[in-house]
Amino acid sequence: ASTWAAPVLRHRAQVRRAGVRIDHDLAAAAPEAWSKDLDQVVVPGAGGFTEIAFYHKNSRTMVLTDLVLNLEPEKLPFIIRPAARLLGVTAPVGKAPIYLRMIIKRKHEQAKAAAERLVAFQPKRVIFSHGRWFHKDGTTLLRHSLAWLL
Repeated sequence: ASTWAAPVLRHRAQVRRAGVRIDHDLAAAAPEAWSKDLDQVVVPGAGGFTEIAFYHKNSRTMVLTDLVLNLEPEKLPFIIRPAARLLGVTAPVGKAPIYLRMIIKRKHEQAKAAAERLVAFQPKRVIFSHGRWFHKDGTTLLRHSLAWLL
């Protein structure tokens, strides 16, 4: 299998220590191997942070990793729930954690353009690495989650 990752990820200490093999860096355009099925968008930030968002054309499904956290309060420890709500990272419509918003806003113009492109895909569904996914009304909910950037 060939592995792909966000640019600069291979240089992070924890990735090197773990011995994770990364064969290719993802770029602004999807590689030919999957460009017929998937579009991808780079959302840049400071300090080497880069989110790569994927959009599956046929199913109108978007996949994000850290750009939106939509944690389910009932699955969080009771003592953490108020802070998570206050930070805006809880379902039904979460957003990026505050530290990540600050990192991304350092490259505001490019990140805003990327966020506008994500919304322009008009996804039906949005799947996250962290929390409950948007199984319907994806465009509306994504726009709300990215309001801090748009």
